[in-house]
Amino acid sequence: PLSVAEYMQMCLGHPDFGYYQQREIFGRRGDFVTSPELTQMFGELLGIWMLTTWSQCGKPNPMHIVELGPGRGTLMFDL
Repeated sequence: PLSVAEYMQMCLGHPDFGYYQQREIFGRRGDFVTSPELTQMFGELLGIWMLTTWSQCGKPNPMHIVELGPGRGTLMFDL
């Protein structure tokens, strides 16, 4: 039997037929778009909020910023 994880890997990542291999899926021409793909303002505003919150927490060191989710890392780049 084929697990759901194996099935999804094949559907999404197959080198010839996978969803992510066929076309641009992110951005205005893709299947979906997120705020960071439209404008860098979202990342800049989030950065201001993060800096303010970090400062209010006593500037802990180290601080880890992790972007989770599909995409090209546009949000992290804008931060």
